[in-house]
Amino acid sequence: MHIFFLNRYRVFIQLYSWFILSMVRRRRRRSKRKNNNRKLWIWGCVALFTLAVILVVDLKPWRHKHVTVSDEWPYHDLTKGEYTKDFDGLDLSRHQGKIHWDELVDENPQLKFVYLKATEGSSVVDPYYQKNLKEAKKRNLLVGSYHFLTRRTSMERQVDNFLSNIDLQQQDLLLLVDIEDDGTRGWDSQLIKKNLSRFIQLVKERTGHAPMIYTNESYYHLHLYPDFNHYRLFIANYNLPPVLGTAKYDIWQSSKKGRVRGIWTHVDIDQLREGVSVDDFKMPK
Repeated sequence: MHIFFLNRYRVFIQLYSWFILSMVRRRRRRSKRKNNNRKLWIWGCVALFTLAVILVVDLKPWRHKHVTVSDEWPYHDLTKGEYTKDFDGLDLSRHQGKIHWDELVDENPQLKFVYLKATEGSSVVDPYYQKNLKEAKKRNLLVGSYHFLTRRTSMERQVDNFLSNIDLQQQDLLLLVDIEDDGTRGWDSQLIKKNLSRFIQLVKERTGHAPMIYTNESYYHLHLYPDFNHYRLFIANYNLPPVLGTAKYDIWQSSKKGRVRGIWTHVDIDQLREGVSVDDFKMPK
C-alpha cells in the first residue's frame, strides 16, 4: 500500500521537494528580490493545497464510515438501581447491543412480546435486527418489527426499505411505524398527517394490514388526534398512563430507562392497557 501511494503521488512529492530546495537556494542569494520570494511562497502554498485536495478526493474518507457491530459482551452492567419487573414487552434496537437472551427470558417470565427496530428512513437497517429476530423467535417470544419514519425521503422509499428487510412470515404482531419529533422536525401538523397516512396506505396495500402507530402522548395530541384514533396505538408517557380523549391505546411505553436482567443498557419497557391482550394486535395469518 505504501509503495502504491509513493508511485501515484511521486510527481507531487518531487514538485514539493523542488520547491523546498529552491527556497533554500534563493534565500542564500543576496540579490534575490522580496517580490520573487513572495511569489515563490504563493506557488508553494498552491502546490500544497492542490496535493491536499487530490488526496482527500482520491481517498474519500467519508465513504469509510460504517456501523461496527461488536459481538463481545459488555464488561459490566451499565445500569444501576432495582431491576424492573412491571412490564409485558420490550422494544429493542442496536442501542441495547448484544443481549443475553437466555437470561432475559429465564429471569423475566412475564415477558410476552418484543418489538424490534428493523429500519429507518430509506436506507438504514438496524445491524442487530436479524440476530434479535432469530434469538427472540428461538425462545418463542411474540415478535413485531418497526420502522422509524424520517422527513428526508419519500414514503414510498421508506416503505420499500422497511418491507424489503423484514420477512412477513416471521411477524407475530402487527407492523409498527415510529413517528416522533426526532424524525419529523420541520413538518407542520398537516404534512405529518399527510405523510403518515401515505405510509400507512402503502404498507396496507402491500401487506393487507395497517401498521400500529408508535408516538408519545404529547405528539399524538398535537399532530395526530383525532384523525388516527381508529388505528392501533402504542403510546409513550414516562410519568402516567396516557390519556387520549376518545382514543384508546393498546401498549403503553412507561419508561425508556428500564433495568432488565439480560440487557446491559437501559431499555424501553412496555405495558398492555388493562383489558388488552397481545391477541388484539397479532398479525392476521
